[in-house]
Amino acid sequence: MNAGDFIRRLGQESFSPFMGVPCSVFTTLIHRLATVPQAEHTICTSEGEAMGLAAGFALAGRLPVVYMQNDGFGNAVNPLSSLQLLYRLPALLLISWRGEPGLKDAPQHRVMGDSLLGLLGQLQIPHRVLEQGDAALTQALAQAREHCRSAATPFAFIIRKNYFSAGEKPPARADEGLAPRLDYIRLLAAAAGPRDILLGATGFSGRELQQYTDHRGRFYMMGSMGCLPALGLGLASRHPDRTVFVLDGDGALLMKLGSLATVGHCQPRNFVHIVFDNQAYESTGDQPTVAAGVDFCALARACGYPAQEEVATSARFQGLLSELDTAAKPLFVHVRIRSGTPAGLPRPEQSPEQMRDALMTFLG
Repeated sequence: MNAGDFIRRLGQESFSPFMGVPCSVFTTLIHRLATVPQAEHTICTSEGEAMGLAAGFALAGRLPVVYMQNDGFGNAVNPLSSLQLLYRLPALLLISWRGEPGLKDAPQHRVMGDSLLGLLGQLQIPHRVLEQGDAALTQALAQAREHCRSAATPFAFIIRKNYFSAGEKPPARADEGLAPRLDYIRLLAAAAGPRDILLGATGFSGRELQQYTDHRGRFYMMGSMGCLPALGLGLASRHPDRTVFVLDGDGALLMKLGSLATVGHCQPRNFVHIVFDNQAYESTGDQPTVAAGVDFCALARACGYPAQEEVATSARFQGLLSELDTAAKPLFVHVRIRSGTPAGLPRPEQSPEQMRDALMTFLG
């Protein structure tokens, strides 16, 4: 399906505006949405936020379209149950089917891939797995339009991989001479003590940490976007004699900014929070985040982190690492990077359970 044609067909049935959180299944769709008026498309920081935005548009008489990865559907369940379904507010949900039963995919999609259709059924949200072809789309849109008109509640389209045809990539952003994330990860792995803990967020931060370093205390948190600071806080609290490095991303942190307040409140003295900021959801197609307008260090300071550092060069990062023993903590480090990862970056061969066991063995 051509993404432009898909947007046009939805518009003909009065489905708009669009909002959501990027997924690689929707890469060409989101790139095409970048050409529509700003008021008609919003990339949100979380799926729950997107459902709140959709409710506002529904109250204003629109039929909003919310796209999300099926893993992110979990973030949307609360507003769906207590907002859209409670107040009877229509929306068209586009949910990617990562981890579809019988198909190979990344391990973090397995549980939701198996459960998605059942969860929609439990919530009494009618849904349809969207098949290829104009006739199938016409029939699905008619069904969704009638449901939204008569029941005034959401209807879901389940979108498989490769439903949308490949399109032109957006123009590359200027990198301003910034270093890639992997340069910083390697510097950190070399400087970290043998008992330190290195935690990588979902996406390329965790994959690069897992694949290109050999520190025994590393751990790649697949999925669970935005949860890494809280996971790190739990480990830091239990192991106060080890420094815990949290390797976060701008999109992940934006999804659960409340973690900054929790860490600031708990004041772990062995916690180093590093946010690699390329202002993009890089692993899903380099769609932009809203990070360009955010002062992350000011947020960390307001939430109680006693020390915050801005980093834009590897030399500055090395200097900061050399001063860690005397630095106040929890320490927040905002690192501006350029997008890009080594060609052919593999996915880990270890299972999630093997990664868990390796870290727990390391911790004793």
